[in-house]
Amino acid sequence: MTRIHQRKIDIVVYALCLAAVISMLIYAAAAYDRLPEQIPTQFGILGKIGSYSSKKSIFSLPCVMLVMLPSLIIIGMFPAAWNLPRINVTDANAPYIAAVVRNMLDIMLLVITATMSTLFVCQVRNTDAPAFLLPLMLVIFLVNIIVCMVRAGQISRSIVEVPTEPADQEQE
Repeated sequence: MTRIHQRKIDIVVYALCLAAVISMLIYAAAAYDRLPEQIPTQFGILGKIGSYSSKKSIFSLPCVMLVMLPSLIIIGMFPAAWNLPRINVTDANAPYIAAVVRNMLDIMLLVITATMSTLFVCQVRNTDAPAFLLPLMLVIFLVNIIVCMVRAGQISRSIVEVPTEPADQEQE
């Protein structure tokens, strides 16, 4: 599989997401003694607290993010592993399609991080999550994927590889 280099925007997105995760871990450690014995650990689609668990679970969201963040970064580094149905990836259009998919992954990382950070704050404050949070996240994900697939399809149709003739064949 071919590895692609990180763009500046990718580095900025990764740094923002990592900073958020580290902030959550530091805050969880600092606030641990002040937390009630039971904190919210599940939120319904409209943000209502669904269940509670031990305050030890305050580290769950940051730890999930610590696994997810590098996983998505690594996936973004290997475009040959991406499955783009009905998209014809060629040597000519691969860099352009890779940029589109990388943008999609960056947006997903930012949305996941923002959502998890908001849920973390709700856990710490022992409050319901905003009612719009999860539906908005799902809409953004869906629109992001659709835009990526449409744009990748446009690129695959517009950039056509020109076949080259072997140099050692003589013209007749």
